[in-house]
Amino acid sequence: MHYKFIMGYFLPCHRSLIVRSSEIAEEVVLRGINDPIRAPYDVKTLKELENSEREQGVFAKLVYAQNSNTRDYGHYRICLQDDEILNFLNKNKDIDLLTFLVFIFTHELIHIHRFSTGKASFFDLEKDKEEIHVDNLTRILLAKNPLCGMGNVLKTLDRVSPPPLYKTRILLDNGGHIHAYL
Repeated sequence: MHYKFIMGYFLPCHRSLIVRSSEIAEEVVLRGINDPIRAPYDVKTLKELENSEREQGVFAKLVYAQNSNTRDYGHYRICLQDDEILNFLNKNKDIDLLTFLVFIFTHELIHIHRFSTGKASFFDLEKDKEEIHVDNLTRILLAKNPLCGMGNVLKTLDRVSPPPLYKTRILLDNGGHIHAYL
């Protein structure tokens, strides 16, 4: 499918794809961890973002937006970087928006689960280690829950930026809730 985008923003017609992809990702994460995502979250697109929620070079930025109603688990915001996502799709025409958003949301929802259950800290300064761990888990959960077109997304991402090495030790040492044989 060819996408025509204006100024790098999602159009109103993309809203239903964003909602559907987050629902699919929630199901993938729920099946993979057998535990519902405890922390509430919301999603903003580029048009709705504050300057502090924008970040170049990433597809989404996760923001901790705690308010008094969510003291136990915090409240998270997934800030989609429309321009980065749409530019990536325009350069890689063999992947579709829905499947790519499922990948992005699965990744961010795993972060939210890990932060809200204490398996990781949102405020940890060693973000690279967490990113490697979450990338590994994202790929494993998506492999266990195949989605049409996800193979193209993963191959394209691997070509652009090879995934971190899968390390069984990382998966087992951080909670042991994912049983993966690599």
